[in-house]
Amino acid sequence: MNISFAFLSFVVWVCCVRGQSCSQSSDWLIHTPESKTTAITISAPSPYPAGSKILQLGNGLIERHFFMGTDFSFCTVEYRHMISGQTFFRALSPEANITVNGTDYDIGMCTGQPPTHSEFWSPEMYGADLKLSETSLLLKNITILSPTALFPWAPGRRNSSKLINWPPKGVHVVAFFAPPEPSNISQMLVAVHYEMYDGIPALRKWVTVHHTGVPSQPPVVINRLSYELLRAPNFAPGHMSIILQQANNPVPFDEQVVPEQGQSFPGRTNQLWFQDPNYDQQGDQEIHVTYTYYTFLVVNYGYSVTYQGSTGPGAIVSSESPMFQSLSVRTVLHDSSDVERKGLAVREVHRYLAPQLLENPINFMITDISSSAKMRLAVDQAAETGQEIVIIGYGAAGWCGMCFKQLNDATFKAWFKQEVMYANSKGIEVSGYTLMQHNGWGEVVPEAEQTLSRTGSRGPTACFATDWHAGYREAVLNFIQETGMTGLETDGQYESIPCADTGGDHHHNGIEGGWSYGLKATLDFNMKLKGLGVYQTGADGYCFSGANKWNHADTDAFGHLPIWESMTVGRMYIYDSTINRLQSSGAIGVNDLSGSTKTCAANTVIGRTGCFDFILGTQYLMGSIPSFRANALYNPLDPDASKLANIILKWATFYKKYRGPRPSGDSGLLTAKLIHVQRPDSRHMEAVAHVTADSSSRDRGMVAVFNSDLTRTLQQNLTVPLYYTGLAPGTALSVRQLNVSTATFTEKSIMNVTLGVNAGFTDIVLSVTLSPASYTAFLLSL
Repeated sequence: MNISFAFLSFVVWVCCVRGQSCSQSSDWLIHTPESKTTAITISAPSPYPAGSKILQLGNGLIERHFFMGTDFSFCTVEYRHMISGQTFFRALSPEANITVNGTDYDIGMCTGQPPTHSEFWSPEMYGADLKLSETSLLLKNITILSPTALFPWAPGRRNSSKLINWPPKGVHVVAFFAPPEPSNISQMLVAVHYEMYDGIPALRKWVTVHHTGVPSQPPVVINRLSYELLRAPNFAPGHMSIILQQANNPVPFDEQVVPEQGQSFPGRTNQLWFQDPNYDQQGDQEIHVTYTYYTFLVVNYGYSVTYQGSTGPGAIVSSESPMFQSLSVRTVLHDSSDVERKGLAVREVHRYLAPQLLENPINFMITDISSSAKMRLAVDQAAETGQEIVIIGYGAAGWCGMCFKQLNDATFKAWFKQEVMYANSKGIEVSGYTLMQHNGWGEVVPEAEQTLSRTGSRGPTACFATDWHAGYREAVLNFIQETGMTGLETDGQYESIPCADTGGDHHHNGIEGGWSYGLKATLDFNMKLKGLGVYQTGADGYCFSGANKWNHADTDAFGHLPIWESMTVGRMYIYDSTINRLQSSGAIGVNDLSGSTKTCAANTVIGRTGCFDFILGTQYLMGSIPSFRANALYNPLDPDASKLANIILKWATFYKKYRGPRPSGDSGLLTAKLIHVQRPDSRHMEAVAHVTADSSSRDRGMVAVFNSDLTRTLQQNLTVPLYYTGLAPGTALSVRQLNVSTATFTEKSIMNVTLGVNAGFTDIVLSVTLSPASYTAFLLSL
């Protein structure tokens, strides 16, 4: 084989967090590790077979080792968290598994560990017997490369961190496999890709299938494909995050066992953890706890609840289409079972591998562009109140959701281009809504271009893998470029609707390939948007193909509630969503807040403007930009118009001040690490903390505390973890109350404290008293 390298009182004390070692100085979540990712090949030690090699891929946080035998065998023999010392590898399994032209093949599969001895892996016991499985393709060569950017993007765009490396730094290992000769699939080469990155405990993995390109050689059909298989220890499902390419799931589906009906979004409908047939073979629940049943990680094009069957991929690889690239998966190994720490790790992975999520323009969704006067009213209000991008929203008057009629209307495009230019002259970007699956609204998708169900019925959506839909996507891209738009709100991107059509311009190999070809069309379109510098919002979390923001909760289930209760639920969703998500990546709608808060005048102690202020302020203080959706931010004839405008401007100014970037270029406080202190529940205090270890500014944290109870004054000794500020024992810390009741944001020093009790893990306890329906914030500074 070949290897090539191409008003408040305070009591403050500190304490160690239970369950974690007190060592901030070496914590990767505080200080970027100095170690770099390496791929090193060594001679395999005894008792592995003579002449065999071990490929060690590691970055100082995690490592994965591969055995390479002289018989062209290749398999994982270690996957370990190097800081905790815990191994996530229990027993041999294939690196991938593929069904081609109806025949199953393992890719990178060794034998030597008896199937009846799958409780643990021991090189001393099984290493000497490792050899190529008869069902496996043969390793041909290894290539070592550097990661490439998934899509065009530049650090610092739209106030994101300037310190992100893009593409990410690390190592990309490619292992090529071929069938043994003679073979009826000799025209096929399979590559398994592993990408590990500097500074984060994550590994990305995917598969490509290649055709030799010789026209005389027949195509191959990829009927089934699993691109990660890992037999893991019992604790693994609770200590690994499995992040799928097609969905940055809004809630923690990482440990999902069986998907539920109704979870339509790709990524929620595939089971990830399975029972290992070689482990607990007798179903011995008396000896082992129940979750032992689910220790076999299988990431594949498996059964989908919504697709009503296998998702294929059903791809055809031929001389005309010589390469298929699978979806990819990112596995994150955790060193703790602490929910916040695991969530922070996942958020760091997104920060470095989907950095466009850090972009944070203040947006306003407008619902009437039926005339220049209507659109310019919204644009003018946006400019006057600190908004940065207007999104022409779903159902907006004068907008058909990017239907063909407007996309191809030269008169409309010329008018709209002038409106975009007007908005830009005010410092406002323009985005617009498109319903991808229905081609806007008001137009009917031609019957032949609709999905064809397994039972023969048409619709309700367009099939994405057709020439017709490709033409629609291209028309959207052209419209963006011709009019100067710099944003797009995508709704109804691919949602796993089955299509069995094999005729006409349906290029997806019928039902077998409908899922993968439809999803690929969406991912490719999103990446083209990024090539245009487009800020992409929407309902779907395709962050690894460039999507910037989607809802913290894509549901209207709480919209029937009165505004005060509704927004309490909204903060619950923000709090829960941001366990695993960057706060800048999501939004909760406040819609026509100037209208809905009129009911607050009679129903709350703070009146309409106080209600308006509380709802906006508490979302901003959580680091989440509230999403207006209305004809205008406020009615200019409203008696409270100036007050409402000033409140909007105040909070926009506040957010801009604290979102950063900091002097170093790193994320500002409101886009830095979010610590969840106390969840909203309508009857107790709510609290979050924004913290950073960046030393380029004296401000190292901000604590936001809310009382949403309308009748009671609340008092609480609130414990706030400051471990992730990196502040060590003996550090003098200033606690200052931030006056957010006016746009000047003055600060009042409350007290100074020296951190230093019990070593490095630092909590402060604030004794806080808040009147009904009120909030406060504190800056924590050196």
